[in-house]
Amino acid sequence: MDFKSVFLDALISDSKISAGLMPEAFLGQTLPMADEDSLPFFKLLSCGTLKTQFPWSFDIRTLDCFLFLYTKKGRGKLLLNGQIYSLDTGNFILLDCSQRFRMDIAREPWEYVIAFFDGNPLPHYRRLFPIDRICSIQISPFSDLSMGMDRLCAQFPAVNLSGTLMISDLLNHMTTICLSSSLKEEGHSLRTPAYIEKMQTLFDQQFQNTYTLDDLEKLLGVSKYKLCREFGAAYGISPLQYLNRQRIEAAKHLLLTTNHRIHVIGSMVGIENTNHFIFLFKKYTGNTPLEYKQRMVR
Repeated sequence: MDFKSVFLDALISDSKISAGLMPEAFLGQTLPMADEDSLPFFKLLSCGTLKTQFPWSFDIRTLDCFLFLYTKKGRGKLLLNGQIYSLDTGNFILLDCSQRFRMDIAREPWEYVIAFFDGNPLPHYRRLFPIDRICSIQISPFSDLSMGMDRLCAQFPAVNLSGTLMISDLLNHMTTICLSSSLKEEGHSLRTPAYIEKMQTLFDQQFQNTYTLDDLEKLLGVSKYKLCREFGAAYGISPLQYLNRQRIEAAKHLLLTTNHRIHVIGSMVGIENTNHFIFLFKKYTGNTPLEYKQRMVR
């Protein structure tokens, strides 16, 4: 049985959707479910970017899989265990679908990227979920999660084992980010200082700006030596390494989604010197920007 059939069987009542659409439109693109139960991978069941109008409502019994949903525009709402979650612009959720849930549009147009996935790692990750079986995070357009959704859609369906491994690795990475965020929220005694979180937010959302440690010291009111020490303790790398990593991740996204020249992309992510941009890109990815684009674009 393919995933579309599994999904349709899980609908509790008739879905309320725009005229001319079928309920499976909620899933994006689907493929027949392959018999790969022995492989220790995550498998992508469906994926797509959807732009919806009223009416748009789905009441779903249970599905033995996980769900990523990232709202790019508008607003949706999720009813789960008697609680309503607002899926606002920039919201990203990881949902364990082994429970009844309902999705509705709240403000149109609701544009979101969705991905359903399963695989042998599912039971192990389920044990790490919070009690309400959902992780909800507010993210930036150039975060690992938002760009990860674009990469999933670009690489789906996988045409060979290499593609299958890349998709599984990406799903694993994104799931780890979501669950780690939830565990961090629960560990109040281990909470990162507010000024370090503000520093991270600057690097995540305004990575194209130029930063010096002296500037950050003045902005945050904390010694630059303390900032470096505590940032490294919180994230495992130095502030400059983290900032460059975010810039390279954004550059990878721009390489795959635009036709801008290499020097333009370097400038867009805050690295004006083209030779330095190429050097950093190869340092973090193992390929030059051109090699990376040729390898990733089929």
